[in-house]
Amino acid sequence: MPVNMNKINVRVDNLKNIKPFSYLDWEQLIKVAHSLKEEIYMAGEVFMEQGKPSRHVFFLIISGKVEIFVSDKNGHEMTICFRGPTETLGDSVFLSDENYPASTRALEETHCYLFPRHLAVQLYEENSSFAAYIARMLADRMRALFQKFYDENGEEPGGSFRKRIEDIMVTNVITCGPKDNVRQVAGLMDSHNISSVIVADDTGRLLGIITESDLVSRVLLRDDPENIASLKAGELMTSGLISLQGYDFIHEAFLLMVKYRVKHIPILDKRGKIRGIVSMRELIKSRKTGSFAIVNNIEAVKNLDALVRLRPEVDQVLQALLVEKASVREITSLITEFYDRITRKVIEIAEAEMIAEGHGPPPLAYCWITMGSSGRKEQFARTDQDNGIIFEDADAVREEVAKKYFLTLGNKVVTGLKKYGFELCRGKVMANNPAWCHPLSGWHEKIEEWTYHSVEVRKMTIFLDFRFVYGSKRLYDRLRGFIAYKTKEFTILLYHLVKDNIDKQVPITFFRRIQTEQGGEHRHQLNLKTACAHIVECTRIFSLRDRILLTNTFERLDELVKRKVLREKHAGEIKFAYETLMMLRIRDAMKKMQRDEIPDNYITPGKLNEREYSFLRESLLIVSRFQKRTEKIFRIIHN
Repeated sequence: MPVNMNKINVRVDNLKNIKPFSYLDWEQLIKVAHSLKEEIYMAGEVFMEQGKPSRHVFFLIISGKVEIFVSDKNGHEMTICFRGPTETLGDSVFLSDENYPASTRALEETHCYLFPRHLAVQLYEENSSFAAYIARMLADRMRALFQKFYDENGEEPGGSFRKRIEDIMVTNVITCGPKDNVRQVAGLMDSHNISSVIVADDTGRLLGIITESDLVSRVLLRDDPENIASLKAGELMTSGLISLQGYDFIHEAFLLMVKYRVKHIPILDKRGKIRGIVSMRELIKSRKTGSFAIVNNIEAVKNLDALVRLRPEVDQVLQALLVEKASVREITSLITEFYDRITRKVIEIAEAEMIAEGHGPPPLAYCWITMGSSGRKEQFARTDQDNGIIFEDADAVREEVAKKYFLTLGNKVVTGLKKYGFELCRGKVMANNPAWCHPLSGWHEKIEEWTYHSVEVRKMTIFLDFRFVYGSKRLYDRLRGFIAYKTKEFTILLYHLVKDNIDKQVPITFFRRIQTEQGGEHRHQLNLKTACAHIVECTRIFSLRDRILLTNTFERLDELVKRKVLREKHAGEIKFAYETLMMLRIRDAMKKMQRDEIPDNYITPGKLNEREYSFLRESLLIVSRFQKRTEKIFRIIHN
């Protein structure tokens, strides 16, 4: 039965302000409106059932609310998330022949539009903005690739990470006002045996927090003890706090605590008023394995052997994060944070050993830098080491003594990291190598040398992603500033960087087929690291030209969009490709680590399912286009 025009107009009105349909022109909107199906589900009705074949449509919710949940082999249900008007469902499998990974239940009467696959494919080809949005949407859903890995290994979906914060938070929150004095704050902590007090206004809105460490650092260590009694909570508190809501998941609180190094997170209601508080203590109690405690355990160890014994626990926490299907950006930044903590602890242990052995404390200010994937905050497994030392300038005699000291210290740290599990760099890009341990002025000279010699391109690309880890950040900032100043002279360097990139082909053929190794031990395999390197290098080239000092690839792409160097849809495609390639690398690495194998970044495309293979091929095509675009734009600028 033909659809009447009134209904078509209603559909167009509903779609025209909702992405990705808002990218369509009027003619395309009319075409979509004619092709849609509509379904209404009653409260309690289950559709898109877990394990059932895909209907090859994605659902757009026009009104109502649904719950997405998974069931384990015993029939126990676990809620994953809720969705409402203008949100989509089923998009993770509507382009594939796979079964639905979860079920959806209407919580109230819910009206949906059903958008067919054949029309999505057609519009993907016709409308680049629509295509970019779909690419971003699929990138977000790529985290479902992890579920297959954990299904194969018998993991239950979610576990206690899927508990909600409201299940464990402390609801009896002790608060004070901004005008309360320090004695009143300390009295509240003492009488209630607590380590923190929330500062709130008269309406219950969050203003800040005061912890025991705040009292020590901001009160007891003050130079004017006679004025302590007059200090107010508003002066002592830490403001601008990270907060969550009760329906957020436990793992979200954990991710934030690790990333921002905080031990308390206030829980607010929808009006911004305090509902509760959750601390690292509650998170630790919520886990049967106690794996959250690893964060504190790393800080508490006193020797290298004790740190090495924590390695299985660190891996367990990281794998638990993968079970939660966090995005590549979240996974890599958090894994990098763990490894930064471990590196700092190894350095502290090495410094103590230097003193115990009679070398004394560091003779000059210095900072430890990390490079490569660690420098980009894109680690996901224990990689080989890329690190160096910057130390303060001094006269020739003191500089020689300092260099000897820091090479000895660097060797202790490199050896300690190797003992923990970080392999030595084959190219010897490590702080125990004199080539990677210099005073600040020595690094200036190295940068000058690398800038004008094409044979040093590889060293420069490793170095350019350097990041501060430990020590005097002032030295790091000064070297970053020097590089920003020198970028106006980087034209020749950029030329060499582009040439180095285009000399290595993206593994995709003219006929859009994935190009695997033709012989040797990796015959019929693909090196995903090489494919990722093209995105990293091209993004770095654009960033250097525009004096962007960020090192993370996703952050660089965001900044390039903000500066209008890249259009949002192009950056969206590149992010989709990078997320896909990285997700496949991470999943493969986890499998190999569980078998006590060293991850090597090689996969066999022929063993991927149809959807994974399609995503991989599309990602390589995007990489190829990005490489050609970089070459073209740079040549225009260079000429």
